[in-house]
Amino acid sequence: MEILTILGGGSAYTPGLLQALIRQAGEMSLRSVRLYDTDPVRLDIVTRLCAAMARSAGAPFTVTAASTLEDAVRGTSLVLNSTRPGGLAARRIDETLPLEFGVPGQETVGPGGFFYALRSVPEALRVADAMAALAPGAILLNYTNPSNIVTQALVDQGKVPVIGMCDQSDEDLAALALAMGRTGQPGCRCIGLNHATWYRDLSVDGVALGDFPATLEAPAEYDDEHRLRFDYSLALAREQADGSWPNSYLPYYLFPHAFVAQARLAGPRSDVVAASLPRYYAHFAEQAALAQPQLRFYRGAAGFGDMAANVIAALGAERPRELVLNLANRGATTSFAYDTVIETQAMVSRRGIERLRAPALPMSFKALAWELEHYQRLSARAAAGVASGPRAAALAANPMVGDVRLARQMLAQARIRYGDLIRFEA
Repeated sequence: MEILTILGGGSAYTPGLLQALIRQAGEMSLRSVRLYDTDPVRLDIVTRLCAAMARSAGAPFTVTAASTLEDAVRGTSLVLNSTRPGGLAARRIDETLPLEFGVPGQETVGPGGFFYALRSVPEALRVADAMAALAPGAILLNYTNPSNIVTQALVDQGKVPVIGMCDQSDEDLAALALAMGRTGQPGCRCIGLNHATWYRDLSVDGVALGDFPATLEAPAEYDDEHRLRFDYSLALAREQADGSWPNSYLPYYLFPHAFVAQARLAGPRSDVVAASLPRYYAHFAEQAALAQPQLRFYRGAAGFGDMAANVIAALGAERPRELVLNLANRGATTSFAYDTVIETQAMVSRRGIERLRAPALPMSFKALAWELEHYQRLSARAAAGVASGPRAAALAANPMVGDVRLARQMLAQARIRYGDLIRFEA
């Protein structure tokens, strides 16, 4: 595992990821980190910063930029796919188009996630094609959303080994622990699909989290949307009454009208992100010019970089490390099909990946889970092509849509709004 390629390497997330790689460099055999991005200006800034960070820290790897996808993947050991096809302009449509139909606008779940998949799946499959030709045996680490659909499409294609990653479980459980006055490393057993899981056997540093108190407030730093997600998660957990906790994206499916109202009041999250980017890149450019850069801020929580670094370190380690990953089921649970990509615990080492037995699905969640599995499988296939029929059927299978006529109306509007950002049937 000597060469790591990061696609989307010009992202404002990349410096935080690089920082995590530096922290764990002693546990890895990395010698080269290659960055590739379709935005050459941002790629240049981030590459100069990350190279300076690596030199300053005495990291055992170099950081360079690649000018083409082919150069980026040629001979690599690992490819981390962290791209956003269509950029923030497309994300804004992901967030706003569904609202016109009274459906939550969110970039990973619901119709917004589906339209994101129509952009990200073809690009991920193109990456897999390049890897199969130029880096046989390399592993694809997928960090591109919607992670479950993209990873499912790559598993279905079958050209490269693929591991789907998402740090949401860590974020959800850290927030819950913080709300309960606990600090440390959260632990759990999980069952479900990405952004649609339940966490069981909750703990912090190996000690059981305990019963939820009568009054539990979301972390103070949460914005209104995250606070709403936390409050509804708590309500679902109390209904379950067995000490388990839901993924904070599940409330979008179960309380859609509340999230529509909140989004209409707050405006698109993508506008906030777009307004923040000049500040990030100005900071990156400033620090890139210094012999000892000091990275004060970057996009994403620390968990984003830590998740990727943990997986990379584990893949080269002798001693297995337990991680929550998005993988083809292959017997981890009888609740989903054998080849459905699920989010589950696995033991990861240089010898491979051993899936751990997943806990049982909550009875009250089974119907929704199977709907979401059906949607995931249809969407992975539909996004790999351009035919309108499979796309309408897949979008209609999403529980937030549930109707073929509505799905067709959304797709017709999407053709107008996205234009060339999504390929449509002629």
